[in-house]
Amino acid sequence: MSSNHVDAEAPAAETLPGGEVPAANKKVDAKEARKAARLAEERARAEEKAALLEKYKDVFGVASMVQSTTYNSRAYIPMTDLSKPEYVDKSVLIRARVTATRKKGKMAFMVLRDGSDSVQAMAAVDDTIPKEMIDFMGQIPSESIVDVEATVSKVDQPITGASHSNIELKVTKIHIVTESLRTLPFTLEDANRKESEEGVKVNFDTRLNSRWMDMRSQASGAIFRMQSRVGQYFRQFLIDNDFCEIHSPKIINAPSEGGANVFKLQYFNRFAYLAQSPQLYKQMALQGDLPRVFEVGPVFRAENSNTHRHLTEFVGLDVEMRINEHYYEVLDLAESLFNYMFEHLATHTKELEDVCQQYPFEPLVWKLTPEKMKELGVGVISENIEPTDKYQARVHNMESRMLRINYIHCIELLNEVLEEKLAPTDDINTTNEKQLGKLVKERYGTDFFISDRFPSSLRPFYTMECKDDTRFTNSYDMFIRGEEISSGAQRIHDPELLLARAKMLNVDLTPIKEYVDSFRLGAWPHGGFGVGLERVVMLYLGLGNVRLVSLFPRDPQRTTP
Repeated sequence: MSSNHVDAEAPAAETLPGGEVPAANKKVDAKEARKAARLAEERARAEEKAALLEKYKDVFGVASMVQSTTYNSRAYIPMTDLSKPEYVDKSVLIRARVTATRKKGKMAFMVLRDGSDSVQAMAAVDDTIPKEMIDFMGQIPSESIVDVEATVSKVDQPITGASHSNIELKVTKIHIVTESLRTLPFTLEDANRKESEEGVKVNFDTRLNSRWMDMRSQASGAIFRMQSRVGQYFRQFLIDNDFCEIHSPKIINAPSEGGANVFKLQYFNRFAYLAQSPQLYKQMALQGDLPRVFEVGPVFRAENSNTHRHLTEFVGLDVEMRINEHYYEVLDLAESLFNYMFEHLATHTKELEDVCQQYPFEPLVWKLTPEKMKELGVGVISENIEPTDKYQARVHNMESRMLRINYIHCIELLNEVLEEKLAPTDDINTTNEKQLGKLVKERYGTDFFISDRFPSSLRPFYTMECKDDTRFTNSYDMFIRGEEISSGAQRIHDPELLLARAKMLNVDLTPIKEYVDSFRLGAWPHGGFGVGLERVVMLYLGLGNVRLVSLFPRDPQRTTP
C-alpha cells in the first residue's frame, strides 16, 4: 500500500494560505464549544440535584413505588382522627391528597385532604428543614398523593380553609407517592361552586367524562355516601323483617314487561334480552315458598328518554311478599321501610350539610302533623276513622302518618287548578305530577305521599283489578317532592285470570309460559313494589338531575366512561 494514500471519507481541513483557519469555521467551533459547555452545566446541575435528593431522600422527594415489599411497617393515622387530644404535639404519619400549595419566602403551606376531611400543613426553613424542601413542597402538583410526617400543633386562630380548623401540621418529612398531571380537566374549586355563585362553572359532561375527579368534590362524595346508606338501610330493614334476598337473572328469554322498551342482544345462535325488572322472578320465588323476598340489582330500560330523571341502566330495589287479604299489607310494610330509611338518613348531618352547601335543599317532610290531620279531617285506617277530608286522604296509623290518597282524588285535586280537566282514568303526565306534588305539599304539608287505585289501562298485565270497579286496579305509586319513586301492586295469582287480562291488553304470554305455570301448582296471593335507588337519593336530597347520583350514568347519549 502506498504510504501517501489519503482516506476518502476524511475531509481535508480547510485552511487559508499560511495555515490560517477561516472565520466561518471559527464561528462553528465557538458554537460547538458553547453547546458543550451548556450540556456540561446541565449535567452538573442534574448531578447536583441528584446528589441533593440523595442527601435529603429521607426528608423529602419521591417515595419508592408501593409494590407490596413491606407489610405493616409504618403506622398511618386516619385524617379523621387528627384532632383527637392524644395526637396534639405528637408526630404522626398520614397519607393524603394535595389540594393546594403555596410558597412564601422560606415557608411553604399546603392543604391536604382525604375525602371530606382536610388539614393545613406548613414547613419553615430551620436546622432540620432545608430550603430545598420548601422549594420541593411549593412545586408539588395539586391532586398528588403524598406521605407526610408532621407534628400536630394547636393553632391560636381557627383555620377557615380546612375541616380540622383547630390544628395545623408542622411538616418534618414529605414524599410524593403518586404525582398528578399539572393540567387538570377542571379544578375542585370550580367543581364545588354553587350554581348561584359567581365564577367558572364546570360543564356537566366534562364532570361526567372525568367522573373520578368529579367525585372528589365535597358534594359528590357526600351524595355517594348517602346513596350507600339508602341501600344499606333498605337491605337492613327487610332482613330484620324476615325477607330473603334473591338474585334473579338479567339475561332473559322475553321482555319481562311485555313492551318494546327492552335491550335486545345476540345470545349465541339466538336473541335474548336484558331484564327490565326482576318482577316475574320475584313472583315465581314466592311460589317456591319464600314468603318475603327482595332484590338489589341492575335494571335496564331501552327508553329514549333524555330527561332529568331517566336512565337506561339503574339500580332497582325490589320487594315482593305474600298478602293475606289486602294490598294495604304491602303499603303498611312500605311505609315502615321508608320511615326507617328517612329517619336514619336524617342522622347523617355531615353529608347532608356537604350536599346542601353546593345544592341547597329543604329537609324532606314525610309525615303529616297531628294538627294538620285534625284540621283537614284525615282518616286513620288502623282505627277505622273515616276521612272527612275533601279528597278522602288517610294514613295507616298515628305513628307513621304517611299520606295515602286515591288516584281519582289526585285527579280531583289537580282539576282544581288545571284549565284542561282530566278524566278519572286519564294518565297524569310528568308536568301534572309535579303540579300534584306542589298541591299536596300546600294542602297537607308533606313531601311524601302514596297514590293508589290506578286505572287499569295504565298498569301491567299482571296487576290485579279492583273488585268493585274494573276500571281501576289494586296498585299504587309513591312520590317524593312531586316525582314518582316507586310503583307496585297486588299481582294476579290466578293463571286463568292472568291469561285473560294479558289477552285484553294484547300481551302474548307464550314466551313466558313458565311464569304462568308457576301459579298452577297452588299460588300464594301476593304483592310488591319496585324502587329506583338513584331517583330516591336524587329526590331525598332535592337534586335536579339523576345523573348526579349515578356513579357512571347510562342514558341514550352516554355509555362511557
